[in-house]
Amino acid sequence: MHHPNSHSTWVELSPLDLRKDEEGPEEKYSPPRRAFTEPTPTTRPSMPSTARLTDGRVHVSPARPTVTSNETSEKRRGIWGIVSPFWFLFSLGTVTLTIVSWVLHFVLGNRSPTAVFVSAFSALLLQAYILGYATEQLSLSSGEKVAALLNVSFGNAVELIVAIVALTKCELEVVQSSLVGSVFSNLLLVTGMALIAGGLRHGVQRFSSEEAQLQSALLVFACCSVLFPTVSYLLQSFNQSDLSRVGNSLHVFSRGSAIVSIMVYGCFLVYSMKKSKVAPIANERDSENTHIETEEEEDEEPSIGRLVALLLLLGTTAVVGITAEFLVSSLDGMTSEGPLSKQFVSVILLPIVGNAAEHCSAVMLAVKNKTRMCLDIAVGSSLQISLFVLPVSVILGWIMGRPLTFFLDPLQSVILLVSVILVSFIIQDGKSNWMEGVLLFALFVNLCVAFQVYSGFGPNVAVNGCT
Repeated sequence: MHHPNSHSTWVELSPLDLRKDEEGPEEKYSPPRRAFTEPTPTTRPSMPSTARLTDGRVHVSPARPTVTSNETSEKRRGIWGIVSPFWFLFSLGTVTLTIVSWVLHFVLGNRSPTAVFVSAFSALLLQAYILGYATEQLSLSSGEKVAALLNVSFGNAVELIVAIVALTKCELEVVQSSLVGSVFSNLLLVTGMALIAGGLRHGVQRFSSEEAQLQSALLVFACCSVLFPTVSYLLQSFNQSDLSRVGNSLHVFSRGSAIVSIMVYGCFLVYSMKKSKVAPIANERDSENTHIETEEEEDEEPSIGRLVALLLLLGTTAVVGITAEFLVSSLDGMTSEGPLSKQFVSVILLPIVGNAAEHCSAVMLAVKNKTRMCLDIAVGSSLQISLFVLPVSVILGWIMGRPLTFFLDPLQSVILLVSVILVSFIIQDGKSNWMEGVLLFALFVNLCVAFQVYSGFGPNVAVNGCT
């Protein structure tokens, strides 16, 4: 008897369907395929089912529904995403290093600036990773416009915080060197290591040449916006004896270029958001490359709640600001008593603090053959520094009464131009390999040696100095 509460399905068969083969040596019945019906809407299509013949009717019993791993992870989403064993140990190490750096600053102070610098540097590395994680999680749980605003505000928050702290202490050379060095680090070190890792695993990697050409054009524009004031000051200083007048024109030129750069970066954000809503159309050049990366953008869900991410972001930002102040305060003492030069620390070491999380993300994406996303991180961060963070620093210096300009050290200017040209040549064809990554990484190693032995340009210190 069929139980009324049963979830089984009964399928009636006609007498012709139940006819047996009397001529064969043995009687065997095989139910026809048309006897089975499509699963009901309440039954999962992927669930297995069983069928048996009873009194001329086929009895189909659906299997018990199973709970998928996605449903289980969705139920456990929230605080478990950050209290995993990895995050517990990582957070514990971050808190420990932060406390140690603060204690060393207040206990030792000027007596051992090297110990304070090393501890604060190590703590900032971990804090930058947590800050990037909180920004990413908050962006995933927010709308597209809010995510773009968060990316602008906190995408390079460590570099901006270090720059603001150095501005308050009138360390203008440190502000310029650290931000320009961040561009070097993203273009040469991060991109180079990512291309090496991805090329060794996948050979030739392909990506959209249209986006690469736009990024190359923006890099050239950013380079020109920074270099034009430098060239203008050098030419005027050779022809005029009144350096105060030349300095005033430099400040006007730098602030005007800063405002234009910020506007261009805003237009780039608007263009990127509008383009992401439209399906990309492959151009003729990309259509010839049948193996161009066409990854699907999966809707990634946040691992932690919005409130937890917001509190984590605000708390980490405050801690980064305090630690950055201790780091900048110990910079002069560390370079005076240690083997490292101030140029090396400002151009090479300080940018590594802010780029640590981006470096890891770019390399992992390259290994997964997601080259386009890798370049969006590496080159996109360089664009954000040169078109937004550095111009904002000039505007903030103008408001705070600090004479920060775009007048760069000549060596830094030349290296910036060479780096932009080399990266543009490498990415504009829409292909990359590990040898091109070796070139970028080798150039960065040359920079490390150059800035260790380079003592700086005298007029640059005089122009970007507080009176």
